[in-house]
Amino acid sequence: MQKAIQLVIDSGGDAGARSAFPLVTTGALLVSKDGKIMGQGCSDYSKNSVHAAMENAGLEITPLQEWCVTWPSSDKLRNEVSQATLYLTMEPTNKRRGQVLPPITQLIELSGVQRVVIGCQDPVPARATKGAKALHSAGIEVTMGSILADECRELIKDYTERANGKLQRMARTQFNIFQRPLGFLHCSVVDSDNIEAFANHGNAFGKEIDGKRLSFRDFGAYEIAPPPEVIWADSQGDGYDDDMDSEPESLDDLLSLEFDEEDEQERLSGTPMMPWYEQVEAVVATFPHPGNGPLNDDSVTTRLNGLKWLSTHGKTLPPGVERILVLDATDLDDLPLSNDDPNLPRGVDVEQFWKGEGRKPTRVLLRRGRSALAQSAAKVAAEAAAAASRAATAALEAIETGDAETAAKAALEGQQAAAVASELAQKELMRTLELKQKLTSMGTIVETLNGGGPIDVMKHLGRRNGYKSVVWRAGCWGNRGVQSILDGAFQWVSAHLAVDAQGGKFWQLMLAERAVQGACGPESKVKVFAAQEDISLEYCDEPEADGDCTLTVDGKPIRHVRLDCRVALVDSERPRDFVLHKTKPIDRKVIEEDAPWFL
Repeated sequence: MQKAIQLVIDSGGDAGARSAFPLVTTGALLVSKDGKIMGQGCSDYSKNSVHAAMENAGLEITPLQEWCVTWPSSDKLRNEVSQATLYLTMEPTNKRRGQVLPPITQLIELSGVQRVVIGCQDPVPARATKGAKALHSAGIEVTMGSILADECRELIKDYTERANGKLQRMARTQFNIFQRPLGFLHCSVVDSDNIEAFANHGNAFGKEIDGKRLSFRDFGAYEIAPPPEVIWADSQGDGYDDDMDSEPESLDDLLSLEFDEEDEQERLSGTPMMPWYEQVEAVVATFPHPGNGPLNDDSVTTRLNGLKWLSTHGKTLPPGVERILVLDATDLDDLPLSNDDPNLPRGVDVEQFWKGEGRKPTRVLLRRGRSALAQSAAKVAAEAAAAASRAATAALEAIETGDAETAAKAALEGQQAAAVASELAQKELMRTLELKQKLTSMGTIVETLNGGGPIDVMKHLGRRNGYKSVVWRAGCWGNRGVQSILDGAFQWVSAHLAVDAQGGKFWQLMLAERAVQGACGPESKVKVFAAQEDISLEYCDEPEADGDCTLTVDGKPIRHVRLDCRVALVDSERPRDFVLHKTKPIDRKVIEEDAPWFL
């Protein structure tokens, strides 16, 4: 067991170069009957420690719908494994992770191991002891918590805080109810009347806001837009909340979690991400279809901002956080695959991005992939039918005039037109397959979706990978984001906007929340919830601030705000309980120093 612990320590644990973070990093050791180490492994971003140890012992293991375990032709290894003891620093899970990873307990059972010694149980109360019980039910001798248990718990101390924090509790509840991940939409909220200024100044906000203060505007005239490329990151949070010992079991419990139950939000303090990036399992960016990007700019380079972020700032994500690029299948031909592509944004090493060395492989999700092929086939059929119709008409006219030569010529032309259309479709299909194969050969995973919206992507990630939390960097503008929220793709919005620097934090929170509500959709369909703890204020004229966010209105500074808020769809059928709460007088200090002007 000490050796298994040392494997994790030597790997660097959570901070290791090949860490499984944000998942847990564990160690496994397979020891023969006579005390010889047969195999050892430490979990990383690519595989579990049990998987690594079994392969190290000589077994061939492939995760399909179920685990496929094969041994060398000799029976010697099979016999040795059946008499060996498997030492694990933490209890294995008995749950599968989507379609791609069956339960680890099943792998142990199929390996033939008859004795397992576990250092400590799973720190998540809802999962604790279930893995050990599954092994015991399979007839395996199991010992847990009696050997170096404290050392094993110390090994996963950070993971214990992370796994029992607010974000992961919400994510597990979301997944249990809907079978898809908790969606975080990272975006900006901009004035609908001034989108051009926003677009012209890049990924922040216009230098001037029509000479108007946000507090004087009509709410509702706001839109969702892509987030800034570079933002501030705070490092607040006090870790595990001891008051929340149980998992929220229902949607009501999920929505009743208080915002002041903050996790340890950031260990990547100072990086250009919102606080949740390092705790989710994947970060998604898009390559928008022409017409869905910035105003009056459909250039390929501009539409590649999502890829640019993933390949530059995305490199600082933990190696276990997957980077996913989503695009329409019909736009695959515009995607740059080499560094000499003329459309590639400056400073982007796209070849390194596609290779994804030293981390989880990059993934490309092709939306409407199957329907795109169907559309191509339908287009060919329509062109062939039109050509045949023209040929038939010409042949009929020729027959009526007795011109057999003209009739034959018309029929031949129709046949040739159909052949040309078929050849074009075949070339288009072959070009798509060629691009897919080239991406795959570089190490990129390419998958195809039937649907086209973020909700379809979220369902795919939940079903395929069992992902429970995903950040989506907004790539499109306006109503597409609203529709995604109404479809249920996102349960959390982290929005960047600018508010009047006067009036105190309470007033600024009210303004920010109303602007985000206006951008996310009508209150009759969606509700935005925020609290004072969730507003991150920065003066954009401070020396360390990003120059992109320098804002003034009438010569006065504007605060750059990141507002983290929950969004919930309104269910008119849901029963409601109304409770009257007693109020108390407001403290004079609050009135004089913190309250908005009208108090």
